[in-house]
Amino acid sequence: MKNFLRVIALSAALAAPFSVALGAGQDASASNPAMDKFKEDIKAAVMNGSLTVIQVKELHENLEVLKESKSQPPGSPIDLVTPYGAVNKIRAIMATVKQPDRDTLARDFKLVVASKQPPPSAEPETPGKKLGKDVFMAVMRGQPTVPQVEQLQQSLNSLASLKSSGGGKLQEFRALKQAKSQISQTMNAGAFQPEDRQAVLDDLNNLGPGGGRGRG
Repeated sequence: MKNFLRVIALSAALAAPFSVALGAGQDASASNPAMDKFKEDIKAAVMNGSLTVIQVKELHENLEVLKESKSQPPGSPIDLVTPYGAVNKIRAIMATVKQPDRDTLARDFKLVVASKQPPPSAEPETPGKKLGKDVFMAVMRGQPTVPQVEQLQQSLNSLASLKSSGGGKLQEFRALKQAKSQISQTMNAGAFQPEDRQAVLDDLNNLGPGGGRGRG
């Protein structure tokens, strides 16, 4: 009985940080079924002995990284590499969890990532903002290589800097065309969800001519 009570106390203490990390950016009155299930299954995994104290701490640390990546001030350089690294570390932790909790938590995390859509904005969404949002979700939900994520990050930052570059119209057009082409090539070559890939390619087409062709 004492051991059982210790397990309950331990699971509650370890699961508490996840209520903060997973609930970041959410309205206190809002309910996110994916996050709620993830937290409950983490508690269950701790009680089952298939998730260790060290693993829970590592999950919390990487979820904090994801939370911070979503709260960058407007105008900051786009960073895809850091949150993608956190997602990969979380996936790696999931792969070491004992079964059957491993599959349960892995499924939960996929749903959590898919549910991390930003809240609707009162202002009209520009093609550039939609492209950035869709690339972010494609990276987090996909399994591209780190160099591919770095290329997407570089291309998005290149697009974001066009207005302040001070170059001529021809130079801006060339930079735009190159960035769009690089994004298109990376999306077609990388391991992305088909619907995410198509969303990004459609965004590229909305930015102007060229750079948004899908795989033939």
